[in-house]
Amino acid sequence: MSDDLAQMAPMPVHNNTDDPLWRKLWNAYEPVITALRRIPLVADVEICGGMFGITAQLTDGSHLWISSVEDLPLDPTEVEGWHVRRGHEDNPTVDELVYNSTEDGEHAQHGNNVVPLVQAITTFVTARRLAPKLIDLMSVQLDGVTKDHRRISKLVQGPFDDRHAAVKEYGYATHELMERGWRCIHEQGGTDWPLTVWELNGEIITVYLAHVGQVSA
Repeated sequence: MSDDLAQMAPMPVHNNTDDPLWRKLWNAYEPVITALRRIPLVADVEICGGMFGITAQLTDGSHLWISSVEDLPLDPTEVEGWHVRRGHEDNPTVDELVYNSTEDGEHAQHGNNVVPLVQAITTFVTARRLAPKLIDLMSVQLDGVTKDHRRISKLVQGPFDDRHAAVKEYGYATHELMERGWRCIHEQGGTDWPLTVWELNGEIITVYLAHVGQVSA
């Protein structure tokens, strides 16, 4: 499944998004923020009393605070490892270390490498079921070429958030082609990702079930 199709969490909504310092930090730490949004977690840059950090909201009302040895520097190249804690504004008993790649941390060997940071966060929120659940969207698509070499491309039905419904509509579409005299010359994918190629009077079309994105449950 392509990452390009994965839904990203929305941008944070507050009055700081036009602040030059906020935007500078957001852009500087974009690789981390974008990776968090693809989990998908709503991520933000927190500016508090001259201290900077990245937050990620979790489904139970808690959040992750992502910093370094202390707060995050303006320049990401100066990060001396990552420090991630889970906390809750209304429940001080929620306080746990998620990841620590600073000098004396358990994951110090990774330093300021973003990849193991994101992997650790993804593993943590998945195991705790603290990330929004994603549902695949599927559509029945048709692509082909006419006998005079004009391209055909259209959405037949969809999108669907239920695979059974999508496969059912695919069956209706291919049955209609059969009744109109089209001949199936290739078939693959079974009932998971069905695809068939059809021919009629020099025209060729492909009907298939396509993944078109994801939505939060």
